[in-house]
Amino acid sequence: MKLLFKTFVCSSFLFLSCSDKESIPNIELTTYSFDSESNSSLMFQDGESQEVMTSESRMYEISKVIRVKPIDNKTIEVANFAPIAIEDITITATIEVEGFHKPIKLFKIDKIRAHGKQEINYPFINNSPLFLNTSNQEVDLSVFKDTGIAPNNIAFDFTGDNEIIQKLKSLRKLKWMIKYHDFDTENNPDNNWAEDITAKDIRRFTGLMINLGVVFASDNFKNEFTNENIIGNDGTTALTENEKNEAYNIILNKPRYNCGKVVNVSGLGGGATFGLAEHVLRDYIRKETGFITAHEIGHTIGYNHSSNMTYPHEVDGVNTGISPVTTRIMNHFFESDLYPVTLENYYLASDFE
Repeated sequence: MKLLFKTFVCSSFLFLSCSDKESIPNIELTTYSFDSESNSSLMFQDGESQEVMTSESRMYEISKVIRVKPIDNKTIEVANFAPIAIEDITITATIEVEGFHKPIKLFKIDKIRAHGKQEINYPFINNSPLFLNTSNQEVDLSVFKDTGIAPNNIAFDFTGDNEIIQKLKSLRKLKWMIKYHDFDTENNPDNNWAEDITAKDIRRFTGLMINLGVVFASDNFKNEFTNENIIGNDGTTALTENEKNEAYNIILNKPRYNCGKVVNVSGLGGGATFGLAEHVLRDYIRKETGFITAHEIGHTIGYNHSSNMTYPHEVDGVNTGISPVTTRIMNHFFESDLYPVTLENYYLASDFE
């Protein structure tokens, strides 16, 4: 009877389309909220120790500002490294154990507040062990209910359909690991580093790195940069198209930025070091800061002051180089409301007063 019914349904194309695919299992994910003092704590708040704020434990991938990190076999930490609240998130997990080949939709977050974090048990420990993978196939995680999952056998990501998440997901092109750093541990007043980096500095830096990242990851920036007259370190020789593409890919694949605050100058950069002054941290959310930020990014990927990968070169009365390109794209982002972090959604308006 079942075979006959299936044949009838497949022939009745006016009512249903014929498919051998089974329907998606009805599995409801556990949903959490991390949006208040009762269900989460906050990072980078005034009074938190500099040692904690600049520790390796606070390092994160710019492409995963919603960071999920294993604490032990049964416990994970969920943290939001963006200075804005984010809603309607699905956390996926890739389990690097034989038999689990696709990412699994592990749980949902209704809302996580800006810089919020919380530790929770894996949802399969106390709830149903049934989940869906990203192909909507049922996955049974009951094998891990008692033992949990070894931290080195699992990796996480986040996804979602709303506009903010889509803007943040453009950062996937970047490999940057972000760490906030005190470059003046001796509090030497004779150098160009701030005596200390404050919670306010770091809060603003988190938004700056996101907004700067979406600029560099954009197709608009790539297209304008590869069409720009870029001069190398000898001060005269223009980079070929291949060399410009290589420079752009080095920016995307920069493995780490240690971000600190400078004084006396507008910025410092080189290697993993990326330092910016108070006026940049204060102004980036209102107006473009491309001249300074792009200049320092140029230094971090190996260019000197003879190249217009730092200071612009004037050609036929027009400034050329990475800074003018970045300035143009930043202005376009402001005009088109393309930034993820804005004055309207940043959670502490007093940081920019």
